[in-house]
Amino acid sequence: MLSRIRTAFKFLAWGLLLGLLFAPRSGAETRRRVVQWVTRRLETAFGRVLRVTESGRPTQR
Repeated sequence: MLSRIRTAFKFLAWGLLLGLLFAPRSGAETRRRVVQWVTRRLETAFGRVLRVTESGRPTQR
């Protein structure tokens, strides 16, 4: 089971690497978009965690 998960992460990493290397945008634009995407995801995740901790129950999507 662990070896399958490890293999999946390897393919994910290779896919991200190849996708970023052959991206049609410039490197600066690609990095800016990746940072924006990660920032939005983290803000969403932390916002959900804060709502759960404040309300004491999970939120619905």
